Amino acid sequence: MLCGPDRYGRSREKGSLGTADMVRFSMQPASAAVKASKRMRVEECNETPDSPVAMISGDESSPERQFTATFDPDILDCNICMEPLNSPIFQCSNGHIACSECCVKLSGICPSCSKPVGKIRCLAIEKLIESLQMSCKHAEYGCTRMISFTKKKSHELACTFAPFSCPVPSCDFSNLVANFPRHFQDVHQVRTLDLQYDSWFTVMLAPSDTYVLLKAGAILFLMHYERSSLGNLVYVTFFGGQTHVDQYSFHLEVKKGKKRLSIEGVPRSILDQESKQSSDFLLIPMKTYELADGRIQLEVSFRRSGELEVEGH
Repeated sequence: MLCGPDRYGRSREKGSLGTADMVRFSMQPASAAVKASKRMRVEECNETPDSPVAMISGDESSPERQFTATFDPDILDCNICMEPLNSPIFQCSNGHIACSECCVKLSGICPSCSKPVGKIRCLAIEKLIESLQMSCKHAEYGCTRMISFTKKKSHELACTFAPFSCPVPSCDFSNLVANFPRHFQDVHQVRTLDLQYDSWFTVMLAPSDTYVLLKAGAILFLMHYERSSLGNLVYVTFFGGQTHVDQYSFHLEVKKGKKRLSIEGVPRSILDQESKQSSDFLLIPMKTYELADGRIQLEVSFRRSGELEVEGH
């Protein structure tokens, strides 16, 4: 569909922006003049010949008219720190835009023209950003949420449709949480145990074990079992973002006869790239708690303190 010639005499075709993302926002008609206009067009976004044109159209029959605009959302990033803009947004007298944090860091001096910046608000861009609704970057994995532009980053960090990478070294598998039990079983021969919160269960760790997958409904935990010269190291990771980690806690206890060794802790997010030494772990002295066949009997309990929002289920 041709959208009409631009100021440079070229015809533009709707949907020809290539890698530009789709951005949806809503607008309330403010006057009779606006109601009389069934189509609105933004012909120019910038002065450069190659800049994209945003086509905006709407149906006035609905109380809240929905418009679809196609443009590169990177233009809504701060030109200084390259992070997404958020209110308050400022501009210098020459129109250069900066976020509030950059205005403070630069002592109120525009890096483009050395004019003062940090006093004049750019209300037009603020209103545009407040109205933007964007799709989640994990839409291809099933997320159907439309998120406010200002909340897009935080949503994607906690989105339950975000794919995870397999933690096993040299494995490049990446997929949804629901597909990991089959992957661990078929590819890595790792067993999966079902658990119930606030209930104790026994895990027998053999010398050949490296991982044990623990499943509580749609929630997955991975128990890591490593052997070293100091002893056997046991710690737990969680298939989820850092924002949900604090909702869960675990209790590990190893025993042999009257000897007992235990720890209570919080699982580390599997997305956390920090070393395991920063997580809660249980160090079991060599041979102290091993049974005759070399296995270790571990008593395990998990507790959930809050409800995890599972979108799309």
